[in-house]
Amino acid sequence: MSNIASRFLNLPTINNLKDLSLLMNLSEHFLNQLSRNVDYQYKEVKIKKKDGSKRLLACPTQRLKAVQAWILRNILEKLSCDSSATAYIKGYNLKNNAQMHTGSSFFLCLDIKDFFGTIPQKHVYQLFRALGYNEHVSIILSNFCCYKGVLPQGGVTSPILSNLINIRLDRRIQGYVSKRNITYTRYADDITLSANNPDKLIKVKGFVEKIIKNEGYILNENKARFLRPGNLVKITGLVISTDGSISIGRKKKRLLRAKIHKLYFDTNLSKLEKDKLSLHINGWFSFLRSIDPDGLNQLKLYTKKLKQKKIKQKKYKISQKMNKQKEHQLSIF
Repeated sequence: MSNIASRFLNLPTINNLKDLSLLMNLSEHFLNQLSRNVDYQYKEVKIKKKDGSKRLLACPTQRLKAVQAWILRNILEKLSCDSSATAYIKGYNLKNNAQMHTGSSFFLCLDIKDFFGTIPQKHVYQLFRALGYNEHVSIILSNFCCYKGVLPQGGVTSPILSNLINIRLDRRIQGYVSKRNITYTRYADDITLSANNPDKLIKVKGFVEKIIKNEGYILNENKARFLRPGNLVKITGLVISTDGSISIGRKKKRLLRAKIHKLYFDTNLSKLEKDKLSLHINGWFSFLRSIDPDGLNQLKLYTKKLKQKKIKQKKYKISQKMNKQKEHQLSIF
């Protein structure tokens, strides 16, 4: 391993499988077998997307997950990606990505097709080689991080690797557009370019697409959007208002209000359905805490009002029942 990489990046020195075995506190035989049979250490799970299509997740077994977690902590998290990459960064979220575009009036949104599945294992191998690890060690490390020759969506190391491998992509685009007063960010497969001059965005579109394709990616042509004043400005799922405020938008808030109302007043819901719906709503509340605190407070106030209404209804029903019982008793006499 290169002494320069080890010294300046503070990475663990790994010259062979024995070194890795000692560092991970796992046997050489175990690591060797795991590396050679890594494709059998995943479970494929299909998740339904909003558009009805399905996303394939490859989830590693606990043993492989532990190995990936070690690589993440001891090697990958010590490295820095380009500042324009805003996904999978500690302390960053969707709001931070959107905030970088709040001073703009015009937006160009692009989407990379099958982002993780387009990153080949050779790029992961090349990254470890660039860090100073020899050929043998780089093959082993890249084996642990890949599934069927690509970066798996669902792997512990995949998110940060996708950022590190795309440093060149980000710097090429950033270097080109920054000279033209255009803001660029990439949140995983979502690329956003913004400016106050629409002509500038239109002019750079072709060149930016060329860079993306040159880096080996294919764009979702049907997901490309050009937004101008008067359009609903939605960046990575968040709405940017004309005053620069960021929220989940009115439509999603209305849907959440409807779900909260359903939770308290739909008498046809089973206990299991109620529990699932409650969990779903609480998940949204957790998300809103850092993304849209004002929206969260509005929904909490709405929930409080519904609870009070529910209590009043219960009290009224009890009162009605008691009155009927009294009337029945009086009728006997």
